[in-house]
Amino acid sequence: MPTLNHHTITIRRSPEDVFNYATTPAHWPKWHPSSLRLQGDTAHPTLGGAQFEEDIRAGGRTGHIQWRVAACEVGKVWVADAASSNGVTLRVTYRVSPAGEGTLFERTLSYSIQGLWLKILNVLILRRRIERESALSLQQLKAVMEKADALRPSNGQEYSIPPLAHCAP
Repeated sequence: MPTLNHHTITIRRSPEDVFNYATTPAHWPKWHPSSLRLQGDTAHPTLGGAQFEEDIRAGGRTGHIQWRVAACEVGKVWVADAASSNGVTLRVTYRVSPAGEGTLFERTLSYSIQGLWLKILNVLILRRRIERESALSLQQLKAVMEKADALRPSNGQEYSIPPLAHCAP
């Protein structure tokens, strides 16, 4: 049975801004404590079918995972699946919706671990650490998104990504 983490936060930015920023993997190390380094085409919002790799440190353990975007509905929902060589599989879902003058951002992480010892370690230690890291990631995303200077490129213009017409490749 997979371990599930679900967190929500309201961010004072438009749903389009939050969606585009969160689905651009190159930004992940700026707000997610587990994300160390990304490889592949990660400089823009990733579309359905896109693949990339990531070095992570989650729950105190390091690893290398391969991501594939499984589903995407621009401005609403983004789903990606990942697998590692040690038998860990993940699914992360981002949902955005208008909330007052901002955006409700929802992040759901589901993961499964193979092997008796890793399952025991997950029950005793890892799942609580990963839960804290997941909650912290949303606080950090909010801080980055609401700090206007963090979203401005060096030329001083506002961070912006042209809207995507669709998520399918």
